[in-house]
This record gives sequence, C-alpha cells and structure tokens, in this order.
Amino acid sequence: MPNRKFSFIVKGGVASIFSIAAFLIAVNLVSQLLYLRFDFSDGKVYSPSKASKRILKSLEDPVIVKCYFSKDLPQPYATYRDYLKDLLKAYKNYGGKNFEYRFLAGSKDEEFRREAMSMGVAPVRLTYIAKDKYEIKDGFMGAVLLYGDKKETIPVIRDINGLEYDLTTRIKKLTAKEPIVAGILRGKGAREIPSEIMEAIRENYEVREIDLADKIDPARLPRSLTVLGPRERFTDADLAKLEQIILSGVPTAFFLDGKNVDIQSGSFYAGNVDTGLDRLLNHWGVGLKKGFALDLQNQNISIQQRAGPFIMNNIVSYPLLPIATNLSKESPLTKDMDQVTFPFASPVSTDGVKGSKLEVLAATTRLSWMRSDLESLSPMADFNPAPQDPRGPFALAVTLEGKFSAMFSADVSKSTPVAEGAWLSQSRGASRIFLAGTSRLLEQNISAGNSNVVFFLNTIDWLSEDADLVAVRSKGVKLRPFTRQLGDASRQMVKFIALLLMPLLVVAAGMVRWQSRRRAKAMARERLLREPAPVASVVSALAS
Repeated sequence: MPNRKFSFIVKGGVASIFSIAAFLIAVNLVSQLLYLRFDFSDGKVYSPSKASKRILKSLEDPVIVKCYFSKDLPQPYATYRDYLKDLLKAYKNYGGKNFEYRFLAGSKDEEFRREAMSMGVAPVRLTYIAKDKYEIKDGFMGAVLLYGDKKETIPVIRDINGLEYDLTTRIKKLTAKEPIVAGILRGKGAREIPSEIMEAIRENYEVREIDLADKIDPARLPRSLTVLGPRERFTDADLAKLEQIILSGVPTAFFLDGKNVDIQSGSFYAGNVDTGLDRLLNHWGVGLKKGFALDLQNQNISIQQRAGPFIMNNIVSYPLLPIATNLSKESPLTKDMDQVTFPFASPVSTDGVKGSKLEVLAATTRLSWMRSDLESLSPMADFNPAPQDPRGPFALAVTLEGKFSAMFSADVSKSTPVAEGAWLSQSRGASRIFLAGTSRLLEQNISAGNSNVVFFLNTIDWLSEDADLVAVRSKGVKLRPFTRQLGDASRQMVKFIALLLMPLLVVAAGMVRWQSRRRAKAMARERLLREPAPVASVVSALAS
C-alpha cells in the first residue's frame, strides 16, 4: 500500500510538469496569433502611449510600414528588430485595417539592397564581439512609412529608446492636412539652435525665421514663436511688434538669461545683459530676478588641474548647474519627465501676476539659494550661501495664460499693424507665454543628458498645441535622485546598503526556504516511520 501511494505521488508530479509545459506551449502559440501585453513598467514604456493609440485609431487611409533588416544581425541589433516587430504588432492592433507592416530581410541579395537604398535606407557598419574579438559587418536596419503618394524614412534604427516617437511623429506628419509653422526669432543676437535639434523640429513643423526688422504679414503668422537667448537690446518698436504678435494669438516661448556668461574662453565670467524684454514681461507680471539660482542638487563637471608635470581630471559639484526634479505633474510639458538641468539660470519672478493662470513647470529644491553678487564663476570658487542670500525653492520655468493687455500704443510702431484691423489693445482670446530663466538648455559642452532636448522640443509642441507629440516624446525620460543632504559617513552607509541589501535579502530568503524544506522533510520522515514496517523501503528511497 505505501509503495503504491508513493508511486501515485511520483506519477502525479510528472503529470503536473507535463501539464504546465503543455499550457505554456499553448499560450506561446496563441500569443503568436493574438496581441496581448501586460506592461507594469513605470510610464508604460513598453506599450504604445495613449497619444499613439489615438492617432492610429483616427487613420482614414492605410499607412504601410516597410522594415528593411539584414539577416543574421548580431546582438544587440537583433533585439532592435524584435522590439520593432512587437511595437508594430501593437500598432496594428489599434490601427486595424488602416495600418500594415512588412519585414523584408536580406543580406547579400542585390535586389533587397537596391530596394532598401532606393527607399532611403542605407547600410550601416555594425561592430560586435564574436569569438572573443571585435567583428565588423555591414547591415540594414531601417524603415519606410508610406501613405498615399507620401513617404517618410527612418534611415537607421540605432536604439529602441524613442522608437515609438519616431514612428508616431512620422505617421502624424504623413497624415497632416497642412504643415504647422513654428517661428524662430532671428536677429538681436539670439542663439542658434543646434543643427541636430533643428532637424528634429523640422520633422514635425515648417520652420520660419521671424525678424522684427522685417515687415510682418498678418496672414502668415506662425503657429508659435520661440525667442532663444537674445543679447541685443529691443527698441520700443521691436517690443511693440512682438507684443502685437503675442496679442494676435501666437503663443511665445522666452528662453532668457539674467546674466551673460562667458565659458567658451574658459574665463567663467558673468556680465550684465539688458535686452529690454523685462519691460514687456513685467507688464504681464513675470520676469527674471537679478542673480543666479544655485542648488546642492546639481550637475557635476570635469575640470583639469596640474599637479607638477601631471594633468589630472577631477569631478566636482557645480551648483550653477541646478538639476530641477520639482516638476509640474499637471502640465503636458513635464508630467512624464523627472528632471531638467538649468545651466546658469536666474530665478523667475511671478509676484506681479494678476488675473492670469500661472503654472510653475520647474523649480529648484529646498537646498537652493540665490547669489546676486557673482562675477567669477570658476568651479573652484566658494559658492556657499551667505546669511542674507535668499533661499529656495525658486521657479526656473513658468507658463502664463490669460487675456493680456498692451503696453504700447499704435503710434509707437510705424510699421503695418501685425493684426488685421485696428491695433490691439488686448489679446483677442487667451494668450500663452512660456518663460525660462536660461537659454543654455541646449549647450553641447554641458552634459545634461537627453532630458533638456526633450524639454525644449516639448515646449515647441505645447506652443503649437500638439499635446500628442509631448506625451510620446517624454516616455522613458526618468531620473530619481536622492535629494536629502547627507554627510560623508551617511553617504557611505547609503552606498553600502544599496550594494549589499538585495544580495543579503536573497541569501536570507534562500536560508529560510532551505530550513523550511528541511523541516518539512523531517516531519514527513517521522510520519512514515510511525507506519508499519513495509514503509521502511519508502523511507530508504526518500533518504537516498
């Protein structure tokens, strides 16, 4: 009887294993036919965003995506193909009959190469490790989106981060009825937007440069206007024309500097800058404070120091590059972001705002302070706050919405009025402006990561009322810093806890599990020993 019981247990265990294996195989086969995904990641980074779903469901005609990937791609490039395939499968689920995708594979096939290159997908050189050495091969990793007689190309897929944004923005551009015009202020010593960022803007908008010295055609006003770091002074006529553009309903972003900082020559010197724009902004209740915002939560920089015949690179904390993690979770510009770096920023003043909707997008931490007496900005300088220095948090970027009144009268400007009809004494509807206390968000010699670029592009999308692009681009931009101020001993303790806690918990769980199994086995042995003699053979089998 006991032997029969033991045999039944063994057979039951084997049957359970085969049942589980069969269930998993069935689930795997069904998953090849049906799309079903449970995404528990923060921000749902492995699933299409609501904006992408909305765009796909609104397609009126078929969008076809043709993907050109070489065969036998090494890792990690093969992962890019698998991720793209999963993403397109999800797109198909929401786009239905108006979304199709095809994967074309080839390597030495001359017809495949000709078709890929004719579509704008060029071969790229891939480096990988095989047999303990670096190997190099050429391969195709691109996609083409077709909509009627229009075409958009992703020449190379170099990373899966931002791939959803690349696809969705191109679909949106293909299906748009007419292009959206984004205006960029030219002249007045304004900063140039880096070429790669300008290309990113042109992917979604028609870019038009606006010069206040030129005659403005009211019928050709842009959807938005960006003012990036002007250095020259605006005349009253310039300010009046800019004011009329804003009152006409053109949302405008101001990225302004409270101080002119020279870091190109290595002098790290701060001088005054006076553009006159503060007069116009103060009229609406906002402006920049005269000083720098410094924060203990900041971007580290690398500096070179000579020690005898040697040159050493040291990493030092630089409070003039505050990292803002106190971001608005209500605004589409920042709700899916965790951090933005504001180099050499001046705090934004909002004390004069009356009757308009004000939203603080980014602010320093409570460990920040303001210095208005800084001239030398050397990384080795003493930036510690004095007792009289104002303490944070400080606003670094804000938006203002409402009906704005005009500061200038029509006779200030001799040019043709910007708005049709009479000179506007107040905005026609709700006007919107954005103000940030720095224009150096896009500085290439300041390592601020991708978040600053995302924030800048989000601003242009927000101005153009394109919340879909804001929502898709911000996915995955995450940083979770430890903001509490700690001493050296406490920092070391936190570091060792972070390194050792999880391994120790795993070991402890293993020990508890081992003891539990030993206890269960001992109890089973005792029960079997109390039964009649024939059970001894079973006990012997268990012991072995």
